[in-house]
Amino acid sequence: MKKENVNPMKNLRSFITSKLALSVFALISCISMQAQNAITGTVQDTKTAQKIPGVTVTVKGTTNGTVTDFDGTFKLNVANPNAILVFSYIGYSSVEEAIKGRNVINASLSEESNALNEVVIIGYGTVKKSSTTGAISSLKAKQLDAQSNTNLGSAIQGKVAGVSVESAGGSPGAGTRIQIRGAGSLNNNTPLILVDDIQVASMNSISPNDIESIEVLKDAAAAAIYGSRAANGVVIITTKSGKKGDIKVSLDVFGGYATVAKQLSLLNQEQWSKVSNAAYAAAGKDPLPISLNPEVGGAGVNYQDAIFKAAPIQNYSLGFSGGSDNLKYNMSLNYFNQEGIIKETNYDRFNIRVKSDYKKGIFKIGETLLLTKEKRKELPDVPGQGRNVMGSAITMIPGFAVYNEDAVGGYGGASGPVTDIFNPIAALNLLDVTSDTYQALLNTYVEANFFDGFKYKLSVGATVSDYVKDNYTPRYEVGGFFKNLDNDLIHKDEFNLYTQVENTLNYTKTFGKHYVNALAGYTVYNNTFKSVTSSVSGIPDGIYTLSGAVQPAASGFNTKNNLVSYLGRVIYSYDSKYTLSATIRRDGSSRFSQNNKWGNFPSVSGAWSIGKENFFTNLKTPISDLKLRASYGVLGNQEIGDYQYLGLITSGISYGAGEPNTLWSGNIQTNYPAVGLKWESTATSDFGLDLDLWNGKLQYTFDYFKKQTSDLLLRVPIPLSVGSSDNPYTNAGNVTNKGYEMSLTYNEKLGDFNFNITANVSSIKNNVDELSTGSQVIEGGKGSFHGAPVTYSKVGYPIYSFFLVDSDGLFRSQAEIDSYTKDGKLIQPNAQVGDVKYIDYNGDGEINGEDRQYKGSAFPKFEYGLRLQADWKGIDFTLALQGTQGNKLYNGNKTDLETVRANTNYSSATLDSYTFNPNSDFPRLDIDDKNNNGADYSDRFLEDGSYLRIKTVQLGYTIPNSITKQVSVERCRIYFAADNLYTFTKYKGYNPDVSADALGGRGVDYKSYPLSKTILFGLQINF
Repeated sequence: MKKENVNPMKNLRSFITSKLALSVFALISCISMQAQNAITGTVQDTKTAQKIPGVTVTVKGTTNGTVTDFDGTFKLNVANPNAILVFSYIGYSSVEEAIKGRNVINASLSEESNALNEVVIIGYGTVKKSSTTGAISSLKAKQLDAQSNTNLGSAIQGKVAGVSVESAGGSPGAGTRIQIRGAGSLNNNTPLILVDDIQVASMNSISPNDIESIEVLKDAAAAAIYGSRAANGVVIITTKSGKKGDIKVSLDVFGGYATVAKQLSLLNQEQWSKVSNAAYAAAGKDPLPISLNPEVGGAGVNYQDAIFKAAPIQNYSLGFSGGSDNLKYNMSLNYFNQEGIIKETNYDRFNIRVKSDYKKGIFKIGETLLLTKEKRKELPDVPGQGRNVMGSAITMIPGFAVYNEDAVGGYGGASGPVTDIFNPIAALNLLDVTSDTYQALLNTYVEANFFDGFKYKLSVGATVSDYVKDNYTPRYEVGGFFKNLDNDLIHKDEFNLYTQVENTLNYTKTFGKHYVNALAGYTVYNNTFKSVTSSVSGIPDGIYTLSGAVQPAASGFNTKNNLVSYLGRVIYSYDSKYTLSATIRRDGSSRFSQNNKWGNFPSVSGAWSIGKENFFTNLKTPISDLKLRASYGVLGNQEIGDYQYLGLITSGISYGAGEPNTLWSGNIQTNYPAVGLKWESTATSDFGLDLDLWNGKLQYTFDYFKKQTSDLLLRVPIPLSVGSSDNPYTNAGNVTNKGYEMSLTYNEKLGDFNFNITANVSSIKNNVDELSTGSQVIEGGKGSFHGAPVTYSKVGYPIYSFFLVDSDGLFRSQAEIDSYTKDGKLIQPNAQVGDVKYIDYNGDGEINGEDRQYKGSAFPKFEYGLRLQADWKGIDFTLALQGTQGNKLYNGNKTDLETVRANTNYSSATLDSYTFNPNSDFPRLDIDDKNNNGADYSDRFLEDGSYLRIKTVQLGYTIPNSITKQVSVERCRIYFAADNLYTFTKYKGYNPDVSADALGGRGVDYKSYPLSKTILFGLQINF
């Protein structure tokens, strides 16, 4: 009985206990649920007020967190009402916000201003700026002012210390030439340019809108991982990548026009007749018929006005980006069209870019695909001494008529006893030079992260380009000098295939205060180039193909080269204060013989972060970080062309043999193979300082460097009697570049007003220390049509310096002429009062090219740049200045325009010559010029090339988000921009930023296409 009562009691107790537990659990759960506050909010950019998707929001000290959505909003459950939320995003300074019982918390993030904490790209990896030991400069997309720059080279001009950017001419699509820390070689000084890890020949075809960042590796410590490809520095271009979030669409459109920055002051027909008649009278000759009876009366034809125009520019860029945790993508379309400021010239470019990456487990797969099509209508070369349309326009006598209905083709031109100058208007309308370039860049990679800190990466890439050029010359009769009886066509096709396979294994690990990053790799590069040139004559009118004509001809060649490399690097850091880095790369090139195929290129560098030392932080200075750097390394150069170590054999050579003599056909070696040729090497030492004050408000970088190139790869002259078609290559010579570079950045925020000032300056001294023989002189560029070179490389002077005969004013009296003697003989026996007096530098009593002396260099004493960026309540303003100081320019156009010894048009400066004004410094006019006043080897035509340019001006306005969100627009900005707005210079030519095609022609301005200034209006929209 009792047992029966006990069991029900147990059951009742168990029931009551369970119910009580459940009630307590429910009560606790309710209390807990009430404690989990739902915090919501929005995160925006402090400067632009635009919402930021993908921001990480975490509760400080916990793993509880979330990320903002596409609209920049978030929702997070937080139990502790006194917790602190941490907002963090790459490229922005982290922000902490205490909840303090609030349910809505909005945060604003500012872009990271501390340059030492930025992530920069180095060879085959990335590191924080604070961990670098080499000389690296970085530009982010916002610093490129991409909206007003039509090519990427122009966008970086003046913004990186130690990097010289020169115009490759003002023609549409011409681009720029880049040189890093001076010229160390007499062959090739172009840096290695990588776009998403793939080597490209130039950056001119890349849309500036596609760029995420640009890193410039300047010393051997930074660039040695690229070995022989990096002797001239490295430019690493990273295109935009996708970010986590919903798809985002961006549209950037601008349009405007370009005009020639200045025109030369030339003579009209009446003024030309006056000058020409005076020059002929001084020689005792009758005036020219064209001066007495011009075909065009009055002022005649202004050929500069006739060829120049206001040229429209338009650009359209459309971008798509987005992604998830595993897949991210970024795609863009770009169309750019630029008419030339010279009529009948233009440039058209279309880009398609796709970039994505996908993560799955330990693997990451990605690719970059960039397709480019470029089309140009180029400035044609012309027969005669005009050289090209530009040269003809400034030298054509204005009295000749442009048109002649009776001539084949319908154009008139120069005739009679004058210089053979081709009518530039006829050239633009008759001669048709067009080219198309098709280029594909593809790089794919797969990464695998395994064990603890290991990462293997396989990268396979290629660039394929096809350059097609057609040069069509119709039947014509232009003036009295030029006649073409048949329609001619020359077709050129150049194909280039570059492939690379790179295998790298990276190990990164932190052990307490120790940090190790180790890299090992194996790479293979192959390059194939094919060129075919075909031509025909006698094509029927209106036909532009190679068929159906007579005199067909074809020629071509094919070259291949490859490079195999082993590479390794170790970076060790202790307590983020002391960092050491060592790199080795071993390259094997097919361009050298078997005995000299391999070259080793090591580097070592170190850095000491003094600012992190306890003794330094206790000083309580405004210095938030200070780092000293030092490095030394050796790089190589193999740019000599292919097959130089092989002898060239020419077949089908006839020779006589036997008795009686019989004609035989055989083969002959026509050049000397460079069997013993070895790598050109460049040793670079660098000492640097990185300084950060007031937590990134002021940043300063200083570098002093010395770059010594030895075993120069250069051709040594040999007598013609040895029978070689070319001077052979040898290792003979040393060149030194040394100097310093500085950059300074200041950031400030005053309420709603933000501004940033960045300045840089660099100074490089170049010197040729040794050539193959102590007396060897290497000729450079010419400054006139038929003249001798004006630049030379000599021991003890900068590469390709100006060596010219020194002029010493004018002879002002006959007594002065008579007293200028050597051993009783007149030094200038043909001189008259008003002629140029030259210095007999070698003292032999004669004036000729042997009296040349050093007159300066095209290398500036220093280069500088300044950029100001400011914004206030949606209004933004950018100003960029850039310039050089202390460089010389040879104005080759003056050898035609100011010599008055050929029958061309002349400069207006001739109106103030000694002939008309005895107080003038301009020599007298004499068409015979027996005193050689117009000698192109004199310094009469050498000018100061220093300049200061207003490079970029931008003024924009971003419409408030409260308005744009009503039409589902995330951001809308309208802007005005100007490029090359004005140049302050003493140079009398079109443009002081000029360079001929090769290094020897640097600083020589001869009939170059002028630069233009551009005015643009644009619109940027983000959806």
